[in-house]
Amino acid sequence: MRVSLREVEEELLEHSKRVKEEAERLRRERISYRVLIKDVKPRWELELLNRIRDLLGDVSLLGKDSGFVGDRGSEWVCVCDVFDGSLSFMSGLKYYAYSVALARRGELVYGLVVDLENMERYRAEKGKGAVIVSEGLERKLSEIALEVPANFDAIVTNVRLRGFSSVELRCSSLELCYLARGAAEVGVGRSWVPDIAGGYVVAKESGIEFANWDFAPLGKLPIDYVEVRYVASTPKVLAELKAKYGSIKNLLG
Repeated sequence: MRVSLREVEEELLEHSKRVKEEAERLRRERISYRVLIKDVKPRWELELLNRIRDLLGDVSLLGKDSGFVGDRGSEWVCVCDVFDGSLSFMSGLKYYAYSVALARRGELVYGLVVDLENMERYRAEKGKGAVIVSEGLERKLSEIALEVPANFDAIVTNVRLRGFSSVELRCSSLELCYLARGAAEVGVGRSWVPDIAGGYVVAKESGIEFANWDFAPLGKLPIDYVEVRYVASTPKVLAELKAKYGSIKNLLG
């Protein structure tokens, strides 16, 4: 590897600030949402690819709005949605994020999610845990989760659950980060790999496990543009939900 992931992260953070600044300008200029997702977001993704290639060399892109760009046999794949929650942003709502994951030889090894509203960042490296960095202070997400006095039953992504107190941010990557910090007992959703990859790495490194809707272990996230239907929580909660409900399909509203 040419540089450390910490050095790559500095480049990602600089790019996230550029994305936020340009997005705010475009919103002031009343750009259409269609132009944002068809023209602007793919350009941002390709900018990111070029920046990372300068640092890591052999890199391809799996982007939310660009699809797969480059050689599928590359050592590195950058999996990203650099403006997750863009519809919320254009509507004047709160939750929108810069989400990036890096896969090396087919395995996700790094995740970064920047909350573009307040520039808090969630980061994780495989085997090194997950942290949040806010106002220059770094804390482990697993520790923060233990301090939450009360939380929602579920945080959901593109689904409705019967019989659960739930919340949906309409920003897939942040929803998984909020799960990791203890905002809910369980996460249930369906989303595309580029949407959730960054948040997935953060949640996994904070101790969250993932299963499919029938509670079979999800294994590793595919590095492909496919939809993932998942339920995520601690092993104990997943076992209890499986025993009680059998399948998430039985809870869909």
